[in-house]
Amino acid sequence: MRIYWLEIKRVLKSRRSIILLLIALLMSAVMAWLPVTFEDINQYGEDGNKVAELNGLEAITYKKSLRSINNGEVTPERLKKALNTYQSAVSPYGEDSIYSGDFPVGLYMEKVFPVGSLLGRLPETFSDPKTGQATSLMNISPDKLDSFYEQTVQHLKYIMQMEQKEHPTAQEQALQKYTEVKTPFQLYAGYSRDAFDYIVLYIFLLVILCTAAATPTFSNEYQTGSDSILRCTKHGRSRLAIVKILAALTILAATFVICISMHLLISNLAFGPECMKTSMQMLFSVISLPAINLGQLQAVLAIGGLISLLATISFTLFLSAKCKDSISVILIAIVMCLLPIFTYSTGANWLSFILPSAGIGMQNSLLYQLTGFNYLHIGQMSFWTPCVILAAAVIEIPVFLLLAIRTYCKHQVA
Repeated sequence: MRIYWLEIKRVLKSRRSIILLLIALLMSAVMAWLPVTFEDINQYGEDGNKVAELNGLEAITYKKSLRSINNGEVTPERLKKALNTYQSAVSPYGEDSIYSGDFPVGLYMEKVFPVGSLLGRLPETFSDPKTGQATSLMNISPDKLDSFYEQTVQHLKYIMQMEQKEHPTAQEQALQKYTEVKTPFQLYAGYSRDAFDYIVLYIFLLVILCTAAATPTFSNEYQTGSDSILRCTKHGRSRLAIVKILAALTILAATFVICISMHLLISNLAFGPECMKTSMQMLFSVISLPAINLGQLQAVLAIGGLISLLATISFTLFLSAKCKDSISVILIAIVMCLLPIFTYSTGANWLSFILPSAGIGMQNSLLYQLTGFNYLHIGQMSFWTPCVILAAAVIEIPVFLLLAIRTYCKHQVA
């Protein structure tokens, strides 16, 4: 235990480690605040003239004040009432007038904007079953909304038939999983999809920073020659390797937990903690499979990011024990971090989701796999990609750590 604490102190005193940790902390605040700065809205008076241009927190507060009347359960009755309000307001001017700027601003802010978040999922729900093209709100009959939740199931069937046409097992799995989603949905308007994109991006950058911090764990001592001296000590092989690995994992895992917690805290306080009760289906796709709300989605992304980080760091430690210089380690490790992004861009395949860093990135990230319908197949068996990402990472963590210890113990000084 004494050696373990000494190793942690040694790492924390390193200039490289201090700089990387400070950058990670700074980025947690900056990237949590950026989506807030994107929020803007014009405030109008009763005469329809612009009173003020609001940005940031003021814009978020004003938007929520207009839409808070629709907070709560998304029942068919509330949807019908909102759609009737929308259609009554838009019908005299035509829906195109909203996008052309010809629609009366005062009427838009009073009738249309407040119901926007509540009606946002209807065009997708009632989309064309053959083409998947969204339906205009003006073409949806309010009477159809009595069977809104039945229609979401039907929509999922159409989508799975299109995306997994040759894999009935995947279709059945998706429909079965969707039965777990709680209805009616919950809506507490205010949180931005951009904020989730920045969570994903921050996790990606945080993993890269932690990977860079882990690269010199073994290889740096190979370069300086101090490893030759350490190997002559009583516990200079397997025990030392285990201590170094535990110290690196402790520091980097703690860094990740602190930084992502700070990021989410800033983001949630800015947009409002009550927004976290919103069903995932109301912000992303109405047929998203996970039966969770936005707060739970954040927790899943944070835990998934930590697992991906540990898998990536474990692989990096193996490289550090294998390679004789830190430059080679960091180059290979960074390539490994980026590789899932490039392999996914060529088409979803097993390689994109079984690499240690498969859960991080953008379109290939855990978030977009949770909101998508990608399945991997072996014969008649189908596997949802988020499950593959997490299962592969959990398996890879002990495998690469054992390989790192074994490789370090067998290392021969040139």
